[in-house]
Amino acid sequence: MSKALQTTPQLPAAEVFRKPTAIIAIVPANKPLTVTARKAYNVMGRMAQRAGDTGDTGYAAPLKSILRGFGADSNAAGSLKRYLDEMMTTKVEWRQLSAGDTPLQAADAADVVVAGEPERLLMFTLVSQVELYKVGRDNWVRWWYPPAIRRQMTDPERWAQISLETVARLGTYAAVALYEICVRYKTTGRTARQHWSWWVPVLRGSEQAKQREWRKIKSELVVPALREINELSEIEITLVEHKEADGVHVQFEVSPRESHTAAAEAQQPVDVSLVNRALSLHLAEREVDALTERYGEAAMARALDLLDRHLNGSQPPADRLAHLKWILHGIAERAPRRPGPQGAIAAAAQPPLPRAAQASGRRVGPVDAAPQGAAAPAPAPAQPSLQAFSLRFDALEREQQGAWLAELRRWVVERGVATPLMVRRIDSGDWRSPLVLAWMQRLLTERGAL
Repeated sequence: MSKALQTTPQLPAAEVFRKPTAIIAIVPANKPLTVTARKAYNVMGRMAQRAGDTGDTGYAAPLKSILRGFGADSNAAGSLKRYLDEMMTTKVEWRQLSAGDTPLQAADAADVVVAGEPERLLMFTLVSQVELYKVGRDNWVRWWYPPAIRRQMTDPERWAQISLETVARLGTYAAVALYEICVRYKTTGRTARQHWSWWVPVLRGSEQAKQREWRKIKSELVVPALREINELSEIEITLVEHKEADGVHVQFEVSPRESHTAAAEAQQPVDVSLVNRALSLHLAEREVDALTERYGEAAMARALDLLDRHLNGSQPPADRLAHLKWILHGIAERAPRRPGPQGAIAAAAQPPLPRAAQASGRRVGPVDAAPQGAAAPAPAPAQPSLQAFSLRFDALEREQQGAWLAELRRWVVERGVATPLMVRRIDSGDWRSPLVLAWMQRLLTERGAL
C-alpha cells in the first residue's frame, strides 16, 4: 500500500481545517463554482494537512470518507466525481484579504514579493490531477495540488480556522464564502475594508454575473448569507458600511458565539439525488437548485418523472428546462388548498393590501387589522407575478413582514408542506428566497390579501 493510502486519514467529527488565505477569497474565472464542490475541497484539504508532505504521490482517501466530511451520504458518490471535475477545470483568481497576504510563500516562488509591490495576480486550478480507483470494494480518489498552492495546503503561513461541521450546515455559496472570510477575523473582530464591488464575485462564486446596484446586492446576496451564518455558525457577524467618494466600502464585525445549539439541530445531510436525476436528463445543476428551492423537493421529483416520460414519448419537448418549469407550475396549481388552521392562526388572518394605500406609498401588512365585520373585498382578477409580489411585500414595514413570516411558518406546518430548508429560511427572515416567496404569495392569495 502506498504512503498516501497509509497516511491520508478519515476525518473525525468537528474537524477544523487551517485553510490557507490563498484559497479563501477566490473568484472563479472561467465558470461558476458550486457550493458542494467548495465544501468537498475543504474536506480534502484537511485530509491533506493531516497526511503532511507526501511528495509526488499525492493524497488519497475513500470517496465515502470525503462525503461524510461535508455531510453527504454514500448515494452522492457519483456526484462527487462531478465536483472533482469542477476542481480540475475551474480556474480561480486569488484576491487579497488583508495587507501583507501573499499568494505564494518565498520558497514556492521564483521571485519574492516585497513590500510596496503592486498586488500580484495569481490564477490556478484547485487541483491539478485526480485519479479514481478501487481498493477492495471501496472507491478511492487520489488528488494532486498545483505547485502554486501545494506547500500552503499542507503547511500554510497564514490561514483561517474553518469548522468543517459549520461549513456542512451552510446551504449557499455566499454563506460559505463569507463564513470562511469572517472566521479568520474572529479574534481581531473586524475584516478588512473593501469596496462593495470586491465582495460581489467573491461571495457569488462567479465574475460573470451582471453588475447590479449595491442596495440590491446587499438585500439579495449579503444579508441572506449573513443571517444564515448568524443562525448556523459559531460566529456572529455584522455588516458595516462606509460611504466614501468612490462608493460604499464594506467590512464585517466578527465576534465568537459561546454556543449554537439551534445550528446543530438544523443540520441536514446533503441530498444530491434530485441533482443526479436532473443531470441524467441534461439539465443544469444551478437551474435545478433554484427550481427545487422554489417548488420543493417533492414537486421536483414528480416533475422530473413526468419530464422523463415526456422526453421518451412520441413528441418530446424541444426545450427541456422550459418544459420542466411548465410541469412544476402545473403541479403547484393543482396542489390542494386546505382551509387554514383554526383558533390563533385563523384569528391572525388579515385583510388584503389596500390598493389605495399601495398607490399612496403607505406601508401596510398583517398588523393593520380590519374593523370587525368589514366586508371582504372582491378577489383580484389575476395573481401578480412573483417579481411583482416581491416588490409589494418589500414595501411593508419590517415588523409587518415578520408578522407574515410567523404566520407563514404556522401555515406551512399545518398544511404538511414544511421542509427543514423552508423552515430554516423562514426563521432566518429570508423572505426573498424563491421557496419562501412562492409560499408567501400563496398564503396571501388564500387569505384574500392580494
